[in-house]
Amino acid sequence: INMFDIWAVSTNTYHGFSLEEALTGIAKAGFPYVELACVEGWTNHFSVINHREEDLKKLRNALSRLGLQVASISAHSDLSTPEGVSYLEKALDLARVLGARVVNTGTIEEGNKKGILISNLQVLASEAAKRGVKIGLEIHGDFLKDGRAACELMEELNHPAVGINYDTGNVIFYGGVRPEEDVKNCLPWIVHFHLKDKRGGYKVWDFPPLGEGDIDFGKIFALAREENIEVPWSVEIEFDGKFQHSREFVDQAVKKSFDYLQSLIGEEK
Repeated sequence: INMFDIWAVSTNTYHGFSLEEALTGIAKAGFPYVELACVEGWTNHFSVINHREEDLKKLRNALSRLGLQVASISAHSDLSTPEGVSYLEKALDLARVLGARVVNTGTIEEGNKKGILISNLQVLASEAAKRGVKIGLEIHGDFLKDGRAACELMEELNHPAVGINYDTGNVIFYGGVRPEEDVKNCLPWIVHFHLKDKRGGYKVWDFPPLGEGDIDFGKIFALAREENIEVPWSVEIEFDGKFQHSREFVDQAVKKSFDYLQSLIGEEK
């Protein structure tokens, strides 16, 4: 595959809207893939735990009708708890069934649980490997706040089925670092990207459509190309965090992001 074959949008961009609305907007904008948000208590577009055979059938029909495929699943849970581990295992099953390559997740909130995290990840890593799926640990929160922290964790864990979901906006929000530089700290470990633009610095919640913030995505793409990284690229737009926009507004933001990426990739080719 080409490095830029897998362009997705996280259905979390449609927080507060139905899965059908999300899939329709993403397909209409021109994206071929989706990242399915399955985060309990946040954006849960498909139930990892309680779905039935007919739910899967309905999802598959909607995807094929719109010409979409599932690139990845977002299934954040607290990996220091047995519930969190079991949730992620079920998400790995779902990924295998849907043909998704990566299951993205958060890690832990407190650094003192790192030992538990590592041992749980070792178990999950072998489960992921059995299913032919990778686990993407998202740059998110104060524990895994930037590429350097991610690299340290990866070197300690050192398992081919576990890598980093590099979130370009979160490294500024949580880590106070620039993704154009920071991404170099963990490039070889990246299995998935969240393409999230950002205005403002540390802890400022402002994630506009791609091209409207101040992240230099061209530079990030060039670095990924040098390393020959072939992973899903998933657009995530979290706006001002209030999520009170109309569906048309979100659809437009997704389309703007698509057009922006097309213009950048045109330059790359």
